[in-house]
Amino acid sequence: MSTDEIVDPTIAPSDQFRRFLFHIGIPVAGVVSVIAVIAGVGWHSYRTVRTGALSLTHDLLVSQQDYIAKEVSSFLMPASAGAIVARDMLEHGAPEVEQKIFNGYSSTMMRNVPQIQSFYIADSDGNFSTLEHGEQPGQTALTTLHDVGTPKATFTHELRDGNGKLLRQWQTPAGTYDPRGHDWFTDAVRSGQEIWTHPYIVEVTKQVTITAAVPYKGVNDKTYVYAINMSLNHLNNFLNSLKIGESGNAILLDQDGHVVAGHGMQDTQAKAHGDPGKMILDPLKYPVMTKAFDEYRVHSYGARTVQVKGRRYVTITANLPVGKDSWVLLLVAPEDDFSRFAMADGRQNLLFFVLVVIMALGFGLLLFLQARRGDRLRNQISQARAVANYESHALQSVAAYPDLFNPEDNALVLTETLADQSHARRAAIWRILHDGHTLMCIDSYDRQQDVHSGGFEMSTTDLKSFFDAVSHGDALVTTDAATDDRTTAFYRVYMRAFGSKSLFCSPILGGSGPVGVITLEDAPRAEMVYHFVDMISGVAAARFSAQHYTAAAAAREELESEPAQGGEGPEDPSQGFLLAPGALSINGQPNAADLSQMEGFYPAVAIMVISLSDMIMTAQNDPTANIKLIDDMAGALQDIAHQCGLYSIRMLGHRVVCVAGCSRTPDKGAVFRMANAALMMRENALTMLSKADLDPVFRIGLDVGPVFGGMLGKKPQAFNLWGDAMGMAEMMAQGAPDVGTIQVSENVYQRLRQYFLFRERGRFFIPGMGLTRTYVLAGRR
Repeated sequence: MSTDEIVDPTIAPSDQFRRFLFHIGIPVAGVVSVIAVIAGVGWHSYRTVRTGALSLTHDLLVSQQDYIAKEVSSFLMPASAGAIVARDMLEHGAPEVEQKIFNGYSSTMMRNVPQIQSFYIADSDGNFSTLEHGEQPGQTALTTLHDVGTPKATFTHELRDGNGKLLRQWQTPAGTYDPRGHDWFTDAVRSGQEIWTHPYIVEVTKQVTITAAVPYKGVNDKTYVYAINMSLNHLNNFLNSLKIGESGNAILLDQDGHVVAGHGMQDTQAKAHGDPGKMILDPLKYPVMTKAFDEYRVHSYGARTVQVKGRRYVTITANLPVGKDSWVLLLVAPEDDFSRFAMADGRQNLLFFVLVVIMALGFGLLLFLQARRGDRLRNQISQARAVANYESHALQSVAAYPDLFNPEDNALVLTETLADQSHARRAAIWRILHDGHTLMCIDSYDRQQDVHSGGFEMSTTDLKSFFDAVSHGDALVTTDAATDDRTTAFYRVYMRAFGSKSLFCSPILGGSGPVGVITLEDAPRAEMVYHFVDMISGVAAARFSAQHYTAAAAAREELESEPAQGGEGPEDPSQGFLLAPGALSINGQPNAADLSQMEGFYPAVAIMVISLSDMIMTAQNDPTANIKLIDDMAGALQDIAHQCGLYSIRMLGHRVVCVAGCSRTPDKGAVFRMANAALMMRENALTMLSKADLDPVFRIGLDVGPVFGGMLGKKPQAFNLWGDAMGMAEMMAQGAPDVGTIQVSENVYQRLRQYFLFRERGRFFIPGMGLTRTYVLAGRR
């Protein structure tokens, strides 16, 4: 049973709930209450300050609006009042002095009112005069139209200084110019009173201008129109110079939304190409003003708050009468420009609240941590007691195992207990053989599949780093065996095929140093049960010692009881066959012929089959590299076959078949040579596949017995063997328990048990042969 599954029935659920309530619930509830009170007070304070800031903002904008309205009225008043005064002067003056009155009054107004651009006077006969600023400051330019409506129509220009002295005079053709066709003349005559024109662009100066015109009757009964032209540039500069908060703006528009003056006037004029009818606000560039004007169209004049792109703005619209029409004064400013002090106060309050909350959280956290620390200590003590009790029970179960130190018993309880205690995916016990260069797996237990395996070897030649780490006698822990230099080769050869990742190694120490190692794969609790692993290591060391002396005694006994050379009786040639070959004649009658004398019969042939998986044969993406790997492997196996004196070696698809002792007389050394070749080929294949970064998915089967064979077919003929030994070797390879293991039949075991180490796998039923035992060839004695 896992320690996580241990339940203490003395702990009542009510006690746990009460402990949770006092240690966690009450502190958390207190802290939450403090935070809620502080947050409520802060929110109320913020709302109060914000409301006051908005009220103050409204008052400031209203006062600013009044100031701008007075300034705009002051800007327009000289034109409105001046036109009335000039009308009264000209209306009652003699025609002879009309031009002098016009020049004198207009030049005086122009010098003292900077926003006045020019003056017009025209009559119903088409006579026209204009007075405007000269080329230099203080100068005036008078232009008079003569012979209007005739081909001789001309403009006479006079440039005078500030004292009225004539500086220059010249004439220019007037063409078809007629003042009676302009709006300022026709609208004034039609209305009979003072009128204001819509803003328009003066072609010469490229300035936006507005005209105040008033009609009157002269003493000669002619209709005259006196007009004063006002440049809106001065008004535009005034509005742009206003400081409304930090980034507020003011703008004048007519009732149709055309821009008269103010913020963005130059951009709007350039985009409209000088056409006043197209000078409207761009909603993409001025979204706040556009939305504020739309609000005015719906709700009329007043103060409002609009939100654009997540930011709040305060807007105010006011009416500015201009003649019979009226303009709309629009003020826009971000709300936070006026409530910045409120935000600063809010930040200070927030900082204070945060400090208070942090202190409350700190005290609550300290109380919580203290309570949790006490609970954790109690849980650790309880868990340590449970683990100790569980380990004690596990040790008792190991100690109670009747054949714990019996060398003939596999003692599978050791790996099972290790895997259970450490929660390992696999637990294995390895032994360093007497030559000091071979590591053999005694037993490996897979906890997920609940299966045991073992009997395979690894050489120090290919696992030098891992052997060095093990032979030092120190524990080895790595979370990723694939990237650790000490365990990379071990991972490729042994772990990768099973999908393991982390590795824990504990040495098994004997009298003269490390004699083995315990490996735990994917064991999250390995370091927690380190002392338990040490105890199992001691038991394994004792078993290794007992196995050594028992094996030596058994070998000595077998050697002493071995029959003398030549005393072995002749083998039954029909062994292993359901019906002895040649036992029946052609007519179906028994045949008494001696099989040992038959041509093509071999009584004791050792056969080994190596079964490679498709993964090895087709793993390489590059066919050239794949063929190179298989060619190198075939060459190495061929060298081993020559070294061990095998009769033949052939690669057939995914199988490699090796034959030894193919003779009419039994060769006692054939099976010994074949076993040596099997160990060498396994080690060589593991090495080559590991270097190629491939899983060592192959199995080896070995058997010895009678077979038939001979040259078959026409030239070129092929030599072939068949019989029970061949089939048995194939079954041994296919049924090998793990990758890289060598499974042998009982015949092989009987012949080699004095020279090699075997682990019995069990009894199996084989069709045609009945029950038989199979063994795993582990290594040499």
